[in-house]
Amino acid sequence: MKLLVISNLYPPDVQGGYEILCAQVVEGLRAIGHSVVVLTSGSEDGNADPAVWRRLELTGRFPEPVRASRWDSLAIHRRNAAITRRAIRDLRPDRIFIWSQLRLTLGCAEAAEESGLPVSYTFNDEHPTGFLPRTANGTVRSHVGAMIDAVFPRPTARSRRFAHTTCISATLKEALVAKGMQIPGCRVIYQGIPIERFPPLLDRVRGPEFRILYAGQLHEYKGVHTLLEAAALLSRRGSRRFEVSIAGDGPSAYKARLSELARVVGAPVRFLGRVPHDKIPALYQTHDVFVFPSIWREPFGLTHLEAMASGTPVVSTTEGGPGEFLEDEKNALTFPKADPARLADALRRLANDEDLARRIARNARAMVETRFTLDRYVRDLEAFLGEAPQ
Repeated sequence: MKLLVISNLYPPDVQGGYEILCAQVVEGLRAIGHSVVVLTSGSEDGNADPAVWRRLELTGRFPEPVRASRWDSLAIHRRNAAITRRAIRDLRPDRIFIWSQLRLTLGCAEAAEESGLPVSYTFNDEHPTGFLPRTANGTVRSHVGAMIDAVFPRPTARSRRFAHTTCISATLKEALVAKGMQIPGCRVIYQGIPIERFPPLLDRVRGPEFRILYAGQLHEYKGVHTLLEAAALLSRRGSRRFEVSIAGDGPSAYKARLSELARVVGAPVRFLGRVPHDKIPALYQTHDVFVFPSIWREPFGLTHLEAMASGTPVVSTTEGGPGEFLEDEKNALTFPKADPARLADALRRLANDEDLARRIARNARAMVETRFTLDRYVRDLEAFLGEAPQ
């Protein structure tokens, strides 16, 4: 197949794990014989991959808030549609695969669907609901928004067919449908990780301190404050010595809140900032447990899978997608969201019971090997793309 992949971001421009995964999928498809060109945003670089065309425009730079007006967004929509039409004309692909459209507008999707070529979409989060028509829900703002949309119609998700779509979890599909996305035939294809990048360290030797890791974005809905509250409880209860490492970045106000919480933990808390993705495997191998304390319905859980592949026991909430593969006492320890006491109990158990930690780690690694490899994900996507209707 000759594929045109469209994504809002593409490495080295990265906001989260999904852009990295997009690049891994592209390389995987190329490795099994497909020709792939990526159309994305960013500035062209003479040393960049010539098959990555950085020509599209976003409505705002990540992670800054979107400040583009309605009219600016419509202008970007039209420019992206024109850019995509030219790319399709120049490349003459067999199929088009649209990854993330967040801050990209629906201009690319409009041009892709109008081309008459088979078009497929993958939904990795709830961003498509931002393209739905606004409805009045009782607030003044919603009534004003609905009135403006009625008088000055804008391109919305209702104007797109979305005839061939996949979601990364049943949780995400249910959320999209519940909010009004018309994708009843959407297929669930679980993502995978390049397992060879995360060699398992199943019989690790612990140091004098129990090393706790969180890696991910620093937003309130990620619940990192729950981890620090649990750490403070561990200190007050006289548990064995431990330290906490927090890798990631986010809004300054939330980082300030975490820093304040860290002052009263009573144990070392290290803020590592944003860690390059190629350094993440070493983080998993140098820590005794990975904690994911999210308080919202996560679409999926790539970091869970990376830690599991590395032989690092996982302690996590089960909100959303992670709940579709986490099994308490079997491949992880789980706790209710926003419950630092239960999290502290789980951490204490793993700190004091190395046999439990080893058993969970082995079961988790076996699950990833069987169900969640990147190779399996790429093959599933290859079959999915090949089935796109003409």
